Amino acid sequence: MMNKQSDEQPRQRYAESFRAKALTVGIDSALIDGYYDAVYRVALAAKSRWRGAMITIGIGGGQGSGKSTLSRMLAVVLGDVFELTAETLSIDDFYLTHEDRQRLAARVHPLLAVRGVPGTHDMAWLRRTISELAGGRACSVPLFSKGDDDRLAQGRLVKPTDVLILEGWCWGARPAAPEDLIEPVNELEATRDVDGAWRQYVNDALGSSDYQACFSNDLSVFLAVPDMDAIFRWRLQAEQQLAGGDRVMDAAGIRNFIMYYQRISERMLADPTGDIVIRLGVDHGMQDVTISG
Repeated sequence: MMNKQSDEQPRQRYAESFRAKALTVGIDSALIDGYYDAVYRVALAAKSRWRGAMITIGIGGGQGSGKSTLSRMLAVVLGDVFELTAETLSIDDFYLTHEDRQRLAARVHPLLAVRGVPGTHDMAWLRRTISELAGGRACSVPLFSKGDDDRLAQGRLVKPTDVLILEGWCWGARPAAPEDLIEPVNELEATRDVDGAWRQYVNDALGSSDYQACFSNDLSVFLAVPDMDAIFRWRLQAEQQLAGGDRVMDAAGIRNFIMYYQRISERMLADPTGDIVIRLGVDHGMQDVTISG
C-alpha cells in the first residue's frame, strides 16, 4: 500500500481530471472535492486488497443515496489512477420479471408483486455471475427497466475484470431477529401485512445463502443517508429522471413505495456496517468517511 506522502502525488495530479468527469455525471461542483476524497479513499483501499485476482466491492445505501454515481466514479479512478479494470453490477438489474413477481404474489403474499425487497431478486443468477467472473469467464447479465417495471429482453455481456463493484440499497444487510418483526413500522405493514407473513418472507430471503454469499465482499462500503426524508427526496428525484415508462411514480407513489424498504433501511442506518462508512449531508455531499480496520 502507498504511504501517505506517495499517495498524495497521484491524488493531486488526478484532481482536475476527476472534477471535469464529475461535472459530466451531474455532481454539484460545490460537492466535488468531498466526493473525490471519498472515492479516492475507497479506490486506495481496493488497490491495497488486490493481489492479481478479481476482488469485489459491495456498496450499500438507501434509495437515491448515489450508489450508481459512486460506482461509476470509483471505476474511473480505479482505471485512471490505479490501472485496475472495473465492472459494476446492480442488484436492481437482477429483479425478478414482472410476471414472475405476479406469480410470487399469488403464491406467497400480494406485497411481493412490488419489486425491491429481498425475495424479489434472482440472487442465484447474481451469485453464479460473480463466480463466473472470478473464474475469468465472461457472462451475460440482465438489464431492468424501472420505468416499465420489468426486465428488458436484451441483457449485456460483462467481461472478466480486476474489480467487480456490486451495489444495491440493501447490500450488506443482515436479517433481523424474529422478535424484531412483530411490530409494524409503518402503515403499509399495519394494514397490508397484518399477520407479518410478508416481512417474515422478506427477512428469510435476506438471510438466505444466496443473498449473504453475494454480500460477502473483499471491501464493503455503506452510504449513510441523513434520514428517511432524504431517501424520499432523492428517490423522487431519481424517479423524475427515468426514461418514460408506464410505471414511473409520482410523489404519492414514492411515499408508498419507500414504505416497502423502510424496515431494512432504518435498521441499516441505526447500525451502519462496512469497511468504509460514508455519511451524507442533506445537500447530498459526502460529509465524513470512516475506515475501519
